[in-house]
Amino acid sequence: MTSLLRAPTDPRWVGTALASLDATLQDHAHCEKKAAASALKLVADHPDRPELVRALAKLAQEEMQHFLAVLAELGRRGVPLPPDGGDPYAQALVARVRSGDATARLVDRLLVAALIEARSCERLWLLAGALPEPRLRELYARLAQSEAGHERLFVELARGVVGGARRGEAAEVDARLGVLAEEEARIVAGLPIVARVH
Repeated sequence: MTSLLRAPTDPRWVGTALASLDATLQDHAHCEKKAAASALKLVADHPDRPELVRALAKLAQEEMQHFLAVLAELGRRGVPLPPDGGDPYAQALVARVRSGDATARLVDRLLVAALIEARSCERLWLLAGALPEPRLRELYARLAQSEAGHERLFVELARGVVGGARRGEAAEVDARLGVLAEEEARIVAGLPIVARVH
């Protein structure tokens, strides 16, 4: 389990995800699409931060490649992409983002993204270890590794935002990450176990 997460996924989730693999893949495709869109929204909202813009533009490109990879898998299985029904997990986490101070809000948006990537990473690794088909196992292992990199990137970007504004105060980002990680664990514990990535 990644160090950001305060609680592991319920072991029953893997069986549920595998039992309805088409639904899991459909949800995963939507997750990748939304990850790309969220990164581009941060770029649009903060064009004055060139390091953030470059990093998140590249991340959005990677997420779109993941989206296409999962879409291709759905195509192989003859499964269409349904309308996006929303993600209660991500919505609950985003609701914890502070309003008001622009720097605090940006830090929270980045840390929430890091936690979403951390949970995705954990669950994609779980799938990679349980999928019966070697090709799918390899795909999910690659995707999980990429999510781990994205998780670290978002934390580094959040520290950079505070470091750029007030030198020597990146510890406050880590403290806020701890608070949000506890919230994330509570959110996960309160959600039903379904065939979704989150």
